[in-house]
Amino acid sequence: MKINSTYVWSNLVAVPVLFYIITYLFYRGNTDAYDYVDTYLKQSKVIKLTIPKKNERKRVFYSFRFGKKGRRNCYQFIFYSAEYKKYLAIVSFSDIDTFGEIDLEEPSRGFLYSEQPTIFAYANITQWNDAKYGTKKLPMPIFFIKATHLYNNQLTIGPWDSSSSPCIIDYNSTRKFVEQYLAYFLPEDEFDRLFKGKEE
Repeated sequence: MKINSTYVWSNLVAVPVLFYIITYLFYRGNTDAYDYVDTYLKQSKVIKLTIPKKNERKRVFYSFRFGKKGRRNCYQFIFYSAEYKKYLAIVSFSDIDTFGEIDLEEPSRGFLYSEQPTIFAYANITQWNDAKYGTKKLPMPIFFIKATHLYNNQLTIGPWDSSSSPCIIDYNSTRKFVEQYLAYFLPEDEFDRLFKGKEE
């Protein structure tokens, strides 16, 4: 059987290279942000709060690489925290924290947040102390760690296996959430202002 060398070359070499080039040029987001993920988390504090009944969910569909499998959802679960007198937004992403074929973020964790859970979450200190954040227009982004109670502290939950429960998240998934947030959802000029000391 005669092998079509042009066909083989185009499918095994040219297409993957083109795929990589397009992704690198157009879908990487803020490239400076990738090196800042660990610093962002190290410069975060852990807060404890109870999510109130009144809340709002937002979902944004975005592309992080070229191709059909390069798209995912960004979720924001927004509410006003009476404890901290700020609007907060739990930021998360689809197809990152999974158990087999199950995405633990939606609907599982989304349902959890609606049951008035008491949670622990990361909040970056720089953003926390910045007057721009915590308003209804610009909620303070936080990243879920675990839930300990439901129904406004009436029911204790856990302990849980972090690989399969929506009530707790592993650190690697949290790190990927932060990476996606910094690279694709925090504007580059705002990133520079907050973390590089550049004025607007």
